[in-house]
Amino acid sequence: MQELPELGDAPLKQGNEVNQEVAGFKAAAAPCGLRKDGRADLALIVADAPVAVAGVFTTNKLAAAPVQVCRQNVKAGKARAILANSGGANAATGEPGLTACRSTCEAVARALGCSTQEVLPCSTGVIGQVLDDAKVNAVVPAMAAGLKAMGLAEAAGAIMTTDAFKKMARRQATIDGKTINVVGMAKGAGMIRPDMATMLCFVLTDAAAGPEALAKVLSEAVEQSFNRISVDGDTSTNDTVLLMASGKAGNPEMAADDPELAWLTGAVTAVCQDLSTMVVADGEGAGHLVRVRVCSAASAAQARQVAYAIAHSPLVKTALTGGDPNWGRILSTAGAESARRGHPFDEKKCDLYIGSAVIAKGGLATGAAEEAKAVKVMARPRYEIRLELGLGTEEHWVLTTDLTKAYIDINADYRS
Repeated sequence: MQELPELGDAPLKQGNEVNQEVAGFKAAAAPCGLRKDGRADLALIVADAPVAVAGVFTTNKLAAAPVQVCRQNVKAGKARAILANSGGANAATGEPGLTACRSTCEAVARALGCSTQEVLPCSTGVIGQVLDDAKVNAVVPAMAAGLKAMGLAEAAGAIMTTDAFKKMARRQATIDGKTINVVGMAKGAGMIRPDMATMLCFVLTDAAAGPEALAKVLSEAVEQSFNRISVDGDTSTNDTVLLMASGKAGNPEMAADDPELAWLTGAVTAVCQDLSTMVVADGEGAGHLVRVRVCSAASAAQARQVAYAIAHSPLVKTALTGGDPNWGRILSTAGAESARRGHPFDEKKCDLYIGSAVIAKGGLATGAAEEAKAVKVMARPRYEIRLELGLGTEEHWVLTTDLTKAYIDINADYRS
């Protein structure tokens, strides 16, 4: 059985500004005029020296200019800085967008005295607008001069768009007798779907590990976190997750086959799960965070695909909004997806749970008492729906939200 992250019971729109200092890194944030509201919209995270790095990026074929540049720069395995802006995605901007992105990397490189290829650019905001590199470049020198060890929380605020709160998480582990720290930040509330990360996320650690080791760690962490979240079923053009390791903890540098790497993987995965849960909890207009868990499937593919189909279904999501245990919608979605994908399906073997309520057994309703229990569960801000297909041993889980009128209002006015 898969290990499940805790859903918690905190209010959905609640962040966590953790103790954010990580040895070997400093950060700064500033307003540069990209956003209409005048708040900080540019973040700069800098390592004391070039450090090992790994990245995972959107699978969207319409990859934004910063994704294209960042993906290329990460291949070197070493980086010095992350430059991230809100107020514009710089996606679908062609060669002008790439030119502007590279210009900002050059400005950071000049300010830090490093290679342009050691700068990792990221952007978030409205698609189709070329980044105003002149505005960014004008404030970079002052930001570089004002870097501070406790500046990560400010950076976390600067990358927010429709986010209701800052998203930060922290974990520790012991490797070869040394305490290592992992701190992460993320932004994201809409355009959230599996197939990578569906937002921006930066994870920093003082552990010592090579680029190949970090790539292995990040791949496993993303699979157990950001690849299992959905708000609206849309994959962004700008999704980026970066992991940087300063080595300041003093442990021997780990390679990809080092047994001690499991401890770093566990800490990074926990941070990514905390952050991904916050992203879904902060889903645009969301009133409920729901884990959809499909169990006893005939194959891993069936478990995954049925879980996503339920998590994405507008009919299911609107039932979640109304607190309506409309179990027929869930079973119908599972049956339709199984047929579409060529998977087996037998309604007589299906059992459906909403929290502890057994809302359907053998594909049939269990009665008013269980439905009343389910209604109480669905009044909570966080709960689980579990579908047993009765066909095998495979399972998969996805975090999703309900679909409210507020989501429509936010996205209808997004460019206003």
